[in-house]
This record gives sequence, C-alpha cells and structure tokens, in this order.
Amino acid sequence: MENLNGKTAVITGGASGIGLAMAHRFGAAGMNLVIGDIEVPAMEAAVTELTAAGYQVVSLQVDVREIEQQRELERVAIEAFGNVHILCNNAGVGAGGPVADPDNLEVWRWTIDINLWGVIYGCKVFLPAMIAHGEPCHVVNTASMAGHGSAPFMGAYSVAKYGVVALSETLTKEMQIAKNNIGVSVLCPAFVATGIAKSDRNMPAGLRPEPVGDPVSGGMQATIESLVANGIATEVVAHAVHDAVLKNQFWVLTHDEAKPGVLDRAQQIVDGVNPGVGGFA
Repeated sequence: MENLNGKTAVITGGASGIGLAMAHRFGAAGMNLVIGDIEVPAMEAAVTELTAAGYQVVSLQVDVREIEQQRELERVAIEAFGNVHILCNNAGVGAGGPVADPDNLEVWRWTIDINLWGVIYGCKVFLPAMIAHGEPCHVVNTASMAGHGSAPFMGAYSVAKYGVVALSETLTKEMQIAKNNIGVSVLCPAFVATGIAKSDRNMPAGLRPEPVGDPVSGGMQATIESLVANGIATEVVAHAVHDAVLKNQFWVLTHDEAKPGVLDRAQQIVDGVNPGVGGFA
C-alpha cells in the first residue's frame, strides 16, 4: 500500500494503548478510522481525541469474542466509509495463570478467546470483502514476543500469541498463492507501556482472581507490571506498523534486544536442549 490517504482502517482495541497509537498514526496519514473496543468510556475519550486531531472516525463497542459483534463492526465501517483497506486485529489481554491450576480454566478461555479467536474472527469477517473489492489492503495481527518464546505463569497468553503468529504466517502464504491484494503483518513487540498488565479491569466479575497468595506467581505479576510500565512508547510501535504496511513487511519486531532470543530458542530446538526457566525460552 503506497498511499493511505482517503483509505479506511479498522482497529480493534483501538481506544487505548497500541490501538489508539495506531489510530493516530493512520489518521495522520489521512485514513478514515473505525475504532472497536469493549471499554465505552475509553472509546468515547479516544473518539474525542481523534476528532480533535482532525481525523474522520466512527466507533462501536465490540467484544471481539463475539463474531456477530465483529460483523456489526464491519457493517458500521462500510456504512460510514465504504471499503475497508487496513484491518488491525489488535484487541488483547494479559491473563492466565499456572497450567496445573484446575480452577483457572475460564480465565484461560477468556484470554484465548480474546487474543486468538478475536483475531480469527476478525480475519473471517473482514477478509472476504477486502479481497472482493480488489483495492490494495493489509491485515495487521497483534501477537507478541510471547509468540516466539514462553514464560512461566503466562501459558494462556503464550498459547494465544503463538497461535496468532501461526495464523498470520498461514494467511500470508494463502494470500500469496491466491495472488490477490492482501498484505499481512504480524506485530510482535516485547514490553510496551500500555494497560495490559491490568487486563482484569475488563474481566467478567466472576473470573476476577483473588489477591495472589503464591509468592512465586505473585512475584512474576509484579515483575511483569514493572516491565510493562517501563516499556517502549506506543507511538514507537505505531510507527513500526505504519512502515510495515507501506513496505509490505510481514515481521514487525519492535525490540532489537529481543531478537537474539528467537535465534537462541531455534538453536535449542535443533540441538535438542530442554527448555529452562532462565532467559528467553
């Protein structure tokens, strides 16, 4: 996609964090914006902010776990602006807990439904029309460096993000075979200064965990919160995504210091080294 001006971008999870930063970046490029998010107050504030910046924007409360709500988001987008050209399947949460804990199954389901099924539904809903209208388009799926290496107590998150990486690789190969108009990128940041460490704010009340009593998992949560708070700015990620769309670049790895971990993990696999708790893998 060489010219974004006048085109339309749909962004889920667009009311805050990386999603809002992408909205600002694509808005500055002259795009019409369609924001989907589950948090109504944040979405209203985002629309006010984006409108004040001079961007054309519409929004809809969307739970990406529900395919019918994603279909309604597509309807709103087409009704407001016509063809969709960029789809950012960005909505995500951080939650899960230990694999061996039998009591956190629904938290796992909630996490995977949003982080993986939300991306699958977005592709299933939006891609047919994007392919059919024939204009240059691009899909950006938000994964994570957790899609390239797993950490203890983050199983649900890593399972979903590995899935998003695999889905995106599959999609780009299928689009190449079809020789159509769709480019694909998978966004794999490490720690970014967003609210993801406080994802339980959007968790159904019955699923919200009790205060952590286990010092190991509790310490892991505190470490993650600190790393997120000191992560890179969302604007840096948004600029990387914008550039990837223009260049038709598949891999979007925003943290150079995390890249050696991908190589180390691959070498461990080839060498038959068992995973350990230290380092990237």
